[in-house]
Amino acid sequence: MISALILVGGLCTRVNGYPKYLFTLENKTFLERQTEELRSCSDEILIVCRDEDQVAVLPVLHQVRYIQDLRKGQGPAGGIHSGAWHAEGEYFFVTACDMPFLNCVVIRHLINAVKGFDAAVPVWEDGRYEPLCAVYRRDAVREFYEKNDERRLSSLIQNLYTRFIPVQEIQALVPDKDVFCNINDLNSLSKIKN
Repeated sequence: MISALILVGGLCTRVNGYPKYLFTLENKTFLERQTEELRSCSDEILIVCRDEDQVAVLPVLHQVRYIQDLRKGQGPAGGIHSGAWHAEGEYFFVTACDMPFLNCVVIRHLINAVKGFDAAVPVWEDGRYEPLCAVYRRDAVREFYEKNDERRLSSLIQNLYTRFIPVQEIQALVPDKDVFCNINDLNSLSKIKN
């Protein structure tokens, strides 16, 4: 069983507090686009929110579980920890809500690559990780966070038995889509719409 996490708990400070998961592209919100894609390559979808107030205002989506951060104010690390705690799958894919070009070809590639490892994480030539377009082994993440209060995802990745996948390998799978594109502001949103 494969779980999928969508992290939506950010404060959206670069967009004046407007929730990025409600940005639209091709008449669908980012959250709708992501859940539609993830239904094709995962067995369960969890939307990880910062608190119950955020859960209350999220759109209701079919066959999705909404969960809250266990570690408040910890950013993506808190979301991944919560997801690992609640995920039913042995492995889970994780993404941020501001990445509109998810692709199951890429996700399946990462799922196949993680076998025998604790994580499959894309890495750029300069050594930067893509921790929010990666697959993790649930129990390894749980164990890490039971022993660590670390907020940096790089620490998680470096402490797991991680298989690093070159970003170029991922990009070659879907050359017409920038699966690592994340939309941090309205200017970036405008660019992808044009």
